[in-house]
Amino acid sequence: MSLHLAYIKRVETTTIKNYLYRKPIVSIDCNGEPVSEYPSGDKGVLIKKMILLNIATYTKDNKLVSFEPIEQANQFLLSKAIEDGVLEISSISRGLVSYFSFLLELQLAWDEEFDEADFNALYDEPRPDWDHFPRIKQNKQTYLYRDGLKLLAINGDLAKSTAKNYISNVVNFYKYWLRKGYKFNNPPFEHEVVTLNLSANAFSMKGHYKKQIHTTDLRLKFSKSSRTGGTALESLRRDLKPFTPREWNALQNILMNTRRVLRHGDDIKLHSLPIEYTNHFMICRYSGLRREEAASLHCDQIVNPKMIINDVGEEVFEQPILNLGVGDKYKSFTKTPERGNKSRVTIIPASVMKSLYDYTQSERYQKRLIKFRSWCAEEIEAGNTSWFEGDDAINPDLDYLFLTQTGKPMMLRLGDFTNKWVEVRYTLNKSNSIGHKVTGSIHNLRSTFAVDLFRHLLNAKDSEGTLKFEPDVVLDRVSAMLGHESREMTMEYLEIAQDMPLGDEIYEDVLDYIGVFDGMES
Repeated sequence: MSLHLAYIKRVETTTIKNYLYRKPIVSIDCNGEPVSEYPSGDKGVLIKKMILLNIATYTKDNKLVSFEPIEQANQFLLSKAIEDGVLEISSISRGLVSYFSFLLELQLAWDEEFDEADFNALYDEPRPDWDHFPRIKQNKQTYLYRDGLKLLAINGDLAKSTAKNYISNVVNFYKYWLRKGYKFNNPPFEHEVVTLNLSANAFSMKGHYKKQIHTTDLRLKFSKSSRTGGTALESLRRDLKPFTPREWNALQNILMNTRRVLRHGDDIKLHSLPIEYTNHFMICRYSGLRREEAASLHCDQIVNPKMIINDVGEEVFEQPILNLGVGDKYKSFTKTPERGNKSRVTIIPASVMKSLYDYTQSERYQKRLIKFRSWCAEEIEAGNTSWFEGDDAINPDLDYLFLTQTGKPMMLRLGDFTNKWVEVRYTLNKSNSIGHKVTGSIHNLRSTFAVDLFRHLLNAKDSEGTLKFEPDVVLDRVSAMLGHESREMTMEYLEIAQDMPLGDEIYEDVLDYIGVFDGMES
């Protein structure tokens, strides 16, 4: 029996929190010995949370034999955090855990069939490893992994977005090592480097610059969905599907009017829905912010919308829609996997902004704010400064909008938003007021915003009845407000919306967007 078959191997993770990385300078001292020191002005890079990969080897009776780090994967993960400034590494780690677990399965299958007497290194395929590939393309572990992901997604065992994310992480992992000049026995996939010559912007001293694009055929593609064809709504994509007007109206009634929810295990007693959660969900719905992004907003981003008297003597907002800046420039967070805390500007209805402003003036919020400042002072005095260091740190000088009753920023407890949304959805489904089960998560508020905005801009007309914007312009503007790096992700939102039944199209706008974009030129 092969020695490999006597043991069981698994990919297991190790989590490191609040680690400060500083790049050392290595030099040779007078004795010819290497020494390292840190530059005096280097503050380092704070890594809040890093999930590293290891291969754990066990005996048949589950006794640990060895626990070795997967150095190649871990070096790539560290580079994403330190060199690329990626704040959220966990999704990349999960993708690599999936891939290296797949490699272990391939190795086990190879070991079971291996016969040393019959093996010929010139003709037989080598034992699969992360850097050792067969000559034939379809036999390479990268393509086998891609095909396996696609089958799981088609069968409904894995979300298509998750499958695409996993294969993207694998591609980026190998691109990293290809850029470093690592020598593979055979290429991991078909790979080409295309050099683009681009014109520099006005802030550059050079007229042109070069950019290298690494391309590969290792992609996951799924056929475009058509109309529902009788398929139940619950069977459509849950991760990107927008809420229908009827669904959202029912959800908004709970958020804004009844403000009472049921909790799992208690279908009788209604509990109050704290205003903080109502505000958060309304921001996600009407600004397209992600859960994390909305949770990091602070009072400097909140204004009191100006009111005017209209022609019929009514008090109305001077501007029904306002701009809302998020990201590093505005001292809040954005979740962009490849570009760090990138800034962007989206929109927010004046009515929602007014609700947020009124909340910041309330006694409830002011009490929480005082506790937040006390908490910051206590943590700093105790030496727990990791809360306040790094790109995604808590800034004690900011008045965060979402604070717990004890004064802690709610962005440290993102799971609370998810749990409360589940209660809102559960309450709606228990009432059976719309005749079918609602399954969308907080993220579906974002896609609802995207589809509403896209269809409004696409149908917006000037005073002469001419469409104001070309479809490509509309798509780019919606992409910019969502913070998407490319049109492809935005198109996924819109393609899912095309699957909605014709009798329930999302052309209705909950707010009056008429005239909002009159000053924008196409």
